[in-house]
Amino acid sequence: MMKKMSKQLLAMILCIMASVLFSQTNMNRSRGEGLYFCENANTIGAGNTWAHVRMLGFIWDAETVRDENTQKPEPYAFPEIEGEVGLFNIASLHVKLRPITYGKSFGWLSAGTKFTFLKNKDLRLNYVGLKLDYHHSFAKEVTSSIAGYRDTKGTGFSPEGFIYAGGLFKIRALYDADFLKKFSWLPLKLTANIGANIPLNKEFIDYTQYTIAVGAAYVGHGSDIFIEYGLEAFANSSNNPKQFKFAWPGWQSGDNTTLEYKVWEVAFPENPMYLTIGGRIRYPNGIVLYGALPLLVSHNVGSTTRHSGRGAIGEHTIIGNFPEEYARGVTDGFDPWYAKWKIVLQFTIPLRYRLTSSEMRRNFLLLKNKRDKKRIDIDKRIELEKDSPQEKKEAEEKDKKRRLKEIEERRKKIE
Repeated sequence: MMKKMSKQLLAMILCIMASVLFSQTNMNRSRGEGLYFCENANTIGAGNTWAHVRMLGFIWDAETVRDENTQKPEPYAFPEIEGEVGLFNIASLHVKLRPITYGKSFGWLSAGTKFTFLKNKDLRLNYVGLKLDYHHSFAKEVTSSIAGYRDTKGTGFSPEGFIYAGGLFKIRALYDADFLKKFSWLPLKLTANIGANIPLNKEFIDYTQYTIAVGAAYVGHGSDIFIEYGLEAFANSSNNPKQFKFAWPGWQSGDNTTLEYKVWEVAFPENPMYLTIGGRIRYPNGIVLYGALPLLVSHNVGSTTRHSGRGAIGEHTIIGNFPEEYARGVTDGFDPWYAKWKIVLQFTIPLRYRLTSSEMRRNFLLLKNKRDKKRIDIDKRIELEKDSPQEKKEAEEKDKKRRLKEIEERRKKIE
């Protein structure tokens, strides 16, 4: 009896799983889905609540930056958790954190809001939005840093880019073009963001970054694919490379009582910039599996941190090989030795969800076009079958029998 009940229970569970994963009648989808760098200009529906769990991994080839004989490529993997809730149909609140970062310390916490302007209850061709965030880094030291270019407070160059200690204000202006509104057969979205990362520590206000991200996505009924470009560049008042000057206690003499300075420059192509490809698989119950692969496109300009036959690049090689940099006071070279690639995996689940009218219409248009294509194929197949000799012969025989039957019935009536 127990075995029979267990089998019935197992069959029921399998049926539920199959219906959840493979049913295509409904699709609970978020109205605010973005790419990786690109944020969507729209917001999630009022009262909707979504949870995201992300894993970011990469291997940082640090051996060229430090010492070729002792260092090896370093693997990293960081979890990130995010929650968002919709407000008043035109706004949302979100909280995001990284519980573990470099040195196995608590990473950062980010909280903010996003607004979308104009009406968004139905599909639109153009969407405009604004995102505001407060980002706070708790890491006291950048334990993995490009050529050691960091200070003792947790600010400096990491494999992921530039890390600011303490508070950081982020602002993004958002724009989307949703071509499904204009052409029901073209589920294409173009996205563009522009913004700034502004440190609240006055000591580093000169290292404010401007951000640019552009992307394109094919948004299907059950899956998406996208490609995008993301840039975080240091704001500069001239076309010259951005100059950095950090103080270290006696880094040349070993005397911890005196402050000495390293000076280096970051040219525009040396800013963190990535080309990302990715996509998502969407299940009818709202669960989303997401993956992205950011690829580094930054490249070195001028002096470098790499080791060479002349030894590590320092002031003695700056003088002889880069006189223009030496004239500007540069003491050390710089390389954009960020992570060359990253793997991003994310799992999303709706905690509270009500389908918005715009996404309901999106589902309708996507399914309508999908079914229209199938109907055309079937019609063509029927036409071919009607034109076949066998079908014609059978039709003629059937018609002949029908006529003979009618003649026989009329004869009987006359008689």
